[in-house]
Amino acid sequence: MTFLLYIIARILGLILMPIGLIYAMFKEDVSGYFYKMAISFDQLGNVALSRLFNDILIKANRDRFGNEDETISSVLGKNEVNGTLRPLGKFLVFVLDKLDKDHSKKSIEFDEYV
Repeated sequence: MTFLLYIIARILGLILMPIGLIYAMFKEDVSGYFYKMAISFDQLGNVALSRLFNDILIKANRDRFGNEDETISSVLGKNEVNGTLRPLGKFLVFVLDKLDKDHSKKSIEFDEYV
């Protein structure tokens, strides 16, 4: 049943999201809209890629990917602080920090745990 709900959500998303995007472009404060969309996609990525990221980006089981209300950057930041990033995780943090100084550490959501 949950797989069927997933399929329905994906189909509706593919059909309705472009309409919502076009509609939002005619409204005020589009930058806030795009920021919220970016956070939502980041949280989706945290869930969709959790098994892969838990295996290739981090060493420990404490701060893991997979919480639907947390961003990838937050999990990376927690593992950076704890010293539990694998080399690929360290590289990803390095790239993010080049785009935005201390991005992963600033993104830590202390109230989110898997």
